[in-house]
Amino acid sequence: MKLTGEDFAVSRVNLYEQIAGRLEEWILAHNFKEQEKLPSEQALAEEFNVSRNVVREALKLLKERGLVDSRNGTGSYVTKPDVENLSDVISRMVAIEKINYREIYDVRIILETAACKRCAASVTEEQLDEMERLLERLKDRSLSVKERRELDFEFHVLIARAAGNPLLEILVGAMRNIFVEMIEKGIFLEGGIEDAIMRHTNILTALKERDPVLAENAMYDHLYVSLKNVGIYLSDKQQV
Repeated sequence: MKLTGEDFAVSRVNLYEQIAGRLEEWILAHNFKEQEKLPSEQALAEEFNVSRNVVREALKLLKERGLVDSRNGTGSYVTKPDVENLSDVISRMVAIEKINYREIYDVRIILETAACKRCAASVTEEQLDEMERLLERLKDRSLSVKERRELDFEFHVLIARAAGNPLLEILVGAMRNIFVEMIEKGIFLEGGIEDAIMRHTNILTALKERDPVLAENAMYDHLYVSLKNVGIYLSDKQQV
C-alpha cells in the first residue's frame, strides 16, 4: 500500500496538519466504505516517516472533520461527515456574522422553492406517502414544541430528498439548527400550528398533482407567511 504516491517532504511547522491533509486526500481519493479500517498508527507513522504522536494528532484532526472515528484498542475507521456538525458550524457563523432572520429566510426561499419545484417532477408515490404520514403526525395537538419543530423540519428535508439532488438535501439539512429556531417561533403564535399544517397540506397537494409551478408557489407562500410570523413574534418579545 502506498499512500503518498511521491516523495513526501514537509516542514516541521504544523506537521500533524500536513499529515492530516494528505490522509484526507487519500481517504477522499479512494472508494472507502464507511467504517472501513485505516492502517495502524505505526504503519502510518512509517509511511510518512513521522512519530506516532504526529499521526495521532492528525487522526484527531480528521475526527473533528468527521472523516475518522477512533476506537480505543481497535484503531481508526473511515466515517461520513455528519450533517449535524455542518449545521453547528453554520449556526456559529450566523451568530458571528449577525445574520438576521430576514436573511435566513432569503436563503430558505431560494433553496426550498427550488427543491419543491424539482420535487413535483420527481417525487415517488412512496415518498408522498411518507410525507403524508409525517403530516398526520403534525396534526397531533399533544406534540411537544421540540417534537413538532423536528417533524416540521423533517417534512422539508423529505422534499429536498425527493427533489433528487443529494447536494440540495445536504444544504437543507445543514441549515437545520437555524431553520428549527425559526420554526419554533411560529409555533408560539396564536393559530400558528393550524396555519403551518394548512400550508404544509397545500404543499403536499401540489406535489401530488405533480405541478412544479403550483408546488413552488405553495412553498413560497408557506415561507413568506412564516417569515412574517417570525417578525411578529420577535416584535412582541421586544415589547415585553
